[in-house]
Amino acid sequence: MTSMEARFGDATRTVPLPNPWNLTAYLAAVAAHRGRSISLHPVPKAMLADMGCGGGGLWVARKHDDIIVYDAAATGRNADHVILHEIGHMLLGHHNDQERGDPLPPSLAVVLPSISPQSIDHVLGRAEFGVDREREAEVFADMTMVYATLPRRRRRSFRLFGRGR
Repeated sequence: MTSMEARFGDATRTVPLPNPWNLTAYLAAVAAHRGRSISLHPVPKAMLADMGCGGGGLWVARKHDDIIVYDAAATGRNADHVILHEIGHMLLGHHNDQERGDPLPPSLAVVLPSISPQSIDHVLGRAEFGVDREREAEVFADMTMVYATLPRRRRRSFRLFGRGR
């Protein structure tokens, strides 16, 4: 078993995927696990690009809650994938190496005016984690989407493709 496979398995044992799949239920389970609420804020793609997110998504971790900002034009599976990518960063512990108090991008202050810079622990977009962690979050989102749509067996954990057992 690869270390990436083990980390995904740990994430799905920690916060199991709901059966049947329901993003709202999964977000509630992740929030309960983290002991903090998670809110979703769709914004125009241009604003995400202005924030340096390349139009994907952004995770804003405040002292007592998490906010996921994503492209308002993304719908259905595309929106779920972007949201799950950011959840992947949370569950895989990618924030642990980040310094507290990252600056609030000016365009984020326009989109979410109720957020004060003092309330933010970190603001993390898709380019903030480095290639390896971005790939992990992307694979997490991909695998979650696949496993969420498969017929359910008694126990389900992540297994990387191409590995039989």
